[in-house]
Amino acid sequence: MSSHTALPILTGPRAPILAHRPKVQLTLPAQEALVGCLRATAADLLTRWRLSDDERDAAVLIVGELGANAATHGRSEMSLCMIHGPEALCIVVSDHGEPSPSRSPSVGGEPDECGRGLDIVHALAACVDLRHDSHGTSVVAWLAIRTASRRAA
Repeated sequence: MSSHTALPILTGPRAPILAHRPKVQLTLPAQEALVGCLRATAADLLTRWRLSDDERDAAVLIVGELGANAATHGRSEMSLCMIHGPEALCIVVSDHGEPSPSRSPSVGGEPDECGRGLDIVHALAACVDLRHDSHGTSVVAWLAIRTASRRAA
């Protein structure tokens, strides 16, 4: 994962909290056929991290929506980074690498099937940050989670 991808999650007030937390990073070619791999990786890891079914389902949906955006509209590579914080899961999906001139925003697509990804992410996440720079786009979504000890109480 390139350094620009890590900046949104390792700066700001949450940085010290996340510095030594469990995390995963995965970079793949930005292809729609590989979005399922991002979702499957997220689901497997979130199960191991013992998130509730609802939290896992919400996180996997966020990963899928952001991954689909990166594969459809982004550059040559897409990356997923997830960090398990004490009360939030930080999900970062980025596109980076060489520009992909063949990719452009969908035009004339069915309104029921496109253009709702970020709305879904905003509805599920406690906080969403979208950053564009010369390297690509990163979307950081913070999903509130309950720790295992709080679930048992």
